Amino acid sequence: MSLVIETERLILRPMAISDVDDLLEYQSNPEIVRYIPWPERTREQVISALENTIETGKFDLKEDNDSIVLVWELKSTGKVIGQSNMTLKSATDQRADIGWVTHQGFQRQGLAIEATHALMKYAFNNFPIHRIIADIDTRVPESAKLAEKLGMRLEGTFKDGEFFKGQWCDMWLYAILKSEFPA
Repeated sequence: MSLVIETERLILRPMAISDVDDLLEYQSNPEIVRYIPWPERTREQVISALENTIETGKFDLKEDNDSIVLVWELKSTGKVIGQSNMTLKSATDQRADIGWVTHQGFQRQGLAIEATHALMKYAFNNFPIHRIIADIDTRVPESAKLAEKLGMRLEGTFKDGEFFKGQWCDMWLYAILKSEFPA
């Protein structure tokens, strides 16, 4: 089984080994990974992470901590220019967490909102999810703006909410309920 979601300009699909060069372009960029959980990656680290994602990849959200990772492939060129992840944080509470990252050369073109909206819509329509959350580092207001454009609301600010890459950082919690989602 595989998961493919199409939008006007993108194909969201599972990662493939052939994506390594495109992934390396942004996963090795210090400005892109500054607020992303992984460090700047070498080609070997991208390959290792890619192989792990392919090996452990899921296409549904059934049990706690099941995760879906999809790359964003431009329909026009076939280039991978970003990725989304969604993790089922609690099957009981029907709560999932979403995240995204966009290649530095493709930001501010509406591609992240297009991809993220498509994954949220897919998740709400295909899994028993009541609520999607996004934990956003307060040093990344662009991600907060994206969450707001998706209809998510700021529910709280957590002072020193996460110990991230050697320092405490404040975190925003954004969320949207299925009943609020603009399908």
